[in-house]
Amino acid sequence: MRLAVFVSPHGFGHAARSAAVLAALAEQEPALEVTLWTTLPRWFFAESLEFPFNYQDFACDVGLVQTSAVEEDLAATVERLERFWTGAKSSQLRDLVSELRAAHVEAVLCDISPLGLLAAREAGLPSILVESFTWDWIYEGYLQAEARFAPWVERMRRIFALADLRVQAEPVCAPLDEALEHDVGPAAAATVVAGTDPTVFPLTESLSVVRRGAVVRVPPIARRPRSTPAEVRSRLGIAPGCALALVSFGGVDSPLAALTACARAAGVDFVVPGGAASEERRGNVVLLPHHSPVHHPDLVAAADAVVGKLGYSTVAEAFAAGTRYAFVPRPRFRESALLARFVRRRLPCVELAAAELASGDWVERLPGLLAAPRPAPGAADGAEAAARAMRSFLAARAR
Repeated sequence: MRLAVFVSPHGFGHAARSAAVLAALAEQEPALEVTLWTTLPRWFFAESLEFPFNYQDFACDVGLVQTSAVEEDLAATVERLERFWTGAKSSQLRDLVSELRAAHVEAVLCDISPLGLLAAREAGLPSILVESFTWDWIYEGYLQAEARFAPWVERMRRIFALADLRVQAEPVCAPLDEALEHDVGPAAAATVVAGTDPTVFPLTESLSVVRRGAVVRVPPIARRPRSTPAEVRSRLGIAPGCALALVSFGGVDSPLAALTACARAAGVDFVVPGGAASEERRGNVVLLPHHSPVHHPDLVAAADAVVGKLGYSTVAEAFAAGTRYAFVPRPRFRESALLARFVRRRLPCVELAAAELASGDWVERLPGLLAAPRPAPGAADGAEAAARAMRSFLAARAR
């Protein structure tokens, strides 16, 4: 099986989910060959995948422009969307299609790059979309704050409808029926191509066909730990009987890098990925680089509590490990409310205000959270289910 995999650079969550699916797929298909198309760092995938892969440093998506781990710049996002798709309109899409054909790719997997779906359509290749949300759904939530998202909502919706197989991973934001019929006729194609400005958004007339796609719902997708909690705690120098709080902000430099308030937390050690350029300990705080020597799922599994923003991969890994969660919601990000609801139902948790991060008052909330009984690990076998669905889909296409 030879796949081209397009991974959105919107944080490490999409990379973590893609890596989990590819690792499961490699177990089921030992001869799997993968080329990654993304600007996310190669080392992230190398940490998560135990088979060789090819890597193309390629901007395949815009997503959202963020000014911090929990804040977005909507105006800059719209401007970047227009620049990105103007570039794709020229030779970029044609060159990409030529490369996919030359590589004899059998299918295209996207999380959640719309450009990958377009390239698959133009190359005549089956396409698979793995998602818990799509950009049309996210942009729709910002319409009151930024009206210029309106044409992009429709454009993205029609592109995501091109997926031949849509794998929706719980907790999913906009559940779909298990079978969908996407009618993308000539009039619809013109809307996709043109929107309000035909110079911005590219597609060829070959989109003017009726498409039928399948939808599969799977449990949460999480990467597996590789080490035991005891091994991780020993590696990090966490004393027996000391609680471990993991402060994780999903690939964005931690706003808690100094963590001066942590000295007040007796009996708790804090581990902060992205807190420093190299591994170091400051009192009861262990700072790690993003390119950490310890696999992130191992950190989550070893933690007595996770502190951070609500991001898909961290939520899925916390659910799989069965740990406690202190989370900072993203009020304007539409997915945040659904992830918060999932966490409240499944894990002992507390909600932190953004002001508590700056003041350090959040540390005072930890004893109460740590006193809550730790839940049993959750069934986060969505990667295996997604891999089985992909194999079945491609086998059926080959017949």
